[in-house]
Amino acid sequence: MDTTLDQSMNIGTEVRLSEGCTKSVKIGSIKLIREIRQLMKGNEYKFSYSIGRDKWDAEEDRKEIDWPKVETVHKEAFRLVLVEGLTEEEYENVDEQGIEVLDKLLERFL
Repeated sequence: MDTTLDQSMNIGTEVRLSEGCTKSVKIGSIKLIREIRQLMKGNEYKFSYSIGRDKWDAEEDRKEIDWPKVETVHKEAFRLVLVEGLTEEEYENVDEQGIEVLDKLLERFL
């Protein structure tokens, strides 16, 4: 596709999430950056750290963390920054390399 056309449609680079799954990333507009920052506000955990955790098993004085909610917030952020979004099936098939890509992707918007 023509780079100028992509830019006019607010489409940036492509990222590989798993075998056969490549997604285009939206160009970070001020509006989108604000949305992502608001959504991620108070969430200090990386996506890769939150995957599949149910409960924090640390000391008693540490607040309990709602890990499924943390993971859901990340999924919503990916839906916002990827042009075509991310289906549940695509999400479940993201490989180790794709997890790293998604972590770095959100850092670009924060």
